[in-house]
Amino acid sequence: MRILRHLQRIDKSVYDKVTRVGTPRLDGYTPRFVQATDHMAPWMMVSATLAVTGGPRLRRTSLRAIVAAGLANATASGIKYLARRPRPDSSAIPAARFPYRTYLSSSFPSGHTAAAFGFAGGVAADAPRPLSALVTALAGTVGFSRVHSGVHYPGDVLGGMAIGFASALAARALIPPRPELVHGASTVPAGEADVDPEGAGVTVVLNPRSAEGALPSLSMADTTTRVARQLPRARIMPMSADDDIVEVMDEAARDCEVLAVAGGDGTVNAGATAALAHDRPLLVLPDGTLNNFARTLGLTSVDIALRAFTDRRLARVDVGEVDGHVFLNTSSFGSYPHMVEHRDRWAQRIGKWPAFAWALWRDLREVRPTPALVDGHQAKVWWAFVGNCRYRTHARVPGLREHLDDGRLDVRVLCARYPFPRLRAVMDVLLGRPLSGRGYSERLVESLTLAIPSRPRLIAVDGEVMEGSPTMSFRKRPAALRVFVPAGSDR
Repeated sequence: MRILRHLQRIDKSVYDKVTRVGTPRLDGYTPRFVQATDHMAPWMMVSATLAVTGGPRLRRTSLRAIVAAGLANATASGIKYLARRPRPDSSAIPAARFPYRTYLSSSFPSGHTAAAFGFAGGVAADAPRPLSALVTALAGTVGFSRVHSGVHYPGDVLGGMAIGFASALAARALIPPRPELVHGASTVPAGEADVDPEGAGVTVVLNPRSAEGALPSLSMADTTTRVARQLPRARIMPMSADDDIVEVMDEAARDCEVLAVAGGDGTVNAGATAALAHDRPLLVLPDGTLNNFARTLGLTSVDIALRAFTDRRLARVDVGEVDGHVFLNTSSFGSYPHMVEHRDRWAQRIGKWPAFAWALWRDLREVRPTPALVDGHQAKVWWAFVGNCRYRTHARVPGLREHLDDGRLDVRVLCARYPFPRLRAVMDVLLGRPLSGRGYSERLVESLTLAIPSRPRLIAVDGEVMEGSPTMSFRKRPAALRVFVPAGSDR
């Protein structure tokens, strides 16, 4: 008790000193800042801004930060009912600084401070340093304003800070940082490329239809300009709607030292096939809708990809192969190829993402499981993914990868179980095998055999649908493809 009384005296002394600090400008600013931080308004605004304007890394950061802020605010509110510390006597504080004086809740801890430092801690886990410093400074200003305006003791603010940091740690455990979103997945270092910084010997194939699937992308003109400015001696080959992408890529790879491709995953797949056939390093310029492979490499923009070429950093990555076709991300069978076909059929009319939503809805209502033999075992398959390297699990669907060099195929199969096959399929996806049974399975393998007795034998390879053979083999080609990667990606 003696220690507690001593701490309270120190707390009151610091409070008196802080509240005596004031100027007309500061006194007018503090109350407005206090009111602006009510109901976590600034943190929701910052989080929404990061989610809308940032890439996958900042979207994950914004989610973690707002979860931390909400958890901190809820925890502080619960502790207030237990602590019941009276608010400071603010009668001596100028009214201009403290325009509202009715506080019925406990003073300890400061909920505003807890939310602010919870948000700052969530951001600091993996955001760029300037952004982390800015948000932390804003959180510190919140803590100071709570004392300066006379609504909290310094000890209340320190308690809020502790709750905020603890909440940030909990949110980090729930939504951990993904290093692959910062530097890309790990790869096999392949030294430096002997290339001309102005692009001599480089052939750049640009697919103007890859970004939207229907009309030439408006961003492609900007990509062309950037490539021409950065690589003035490169050969640029824009594709037209009538071109055969396989033939174009093969011709480009045959007569170059470095093959560069601008487009989405389907375009990059064609480029990788040609680069493998002619043993050329591949430069991926992300200019499509999803750009999964480029993002996995850490190439989140055309500028970053061009910078990787300038840095001359090469790496080797695994590729998958099925029925003579290469895949960099996933190959799939079952209902997914049908869904892709329906999506592409409607994409020219309503756009790719609305078409995807429509195809998914139609798939859930109309699809039938595909009878197949998977490694010799009979199954009725709703859908199946075969991933190039291990994927992180997100709602039982492949998401991100930490490695592009593990030599494995990530196989995920959802089979029909009777009775009520659709309902049980949903439960299998949501609960997984430990709780729901044998409908859903995951495993890491080096090869896989698939037999589909009846037509159509549709498979999707990096999103492109094609007819497969009666019996197909999936295998790995470890470290087969040379690619340009940004600095720090060969973790």
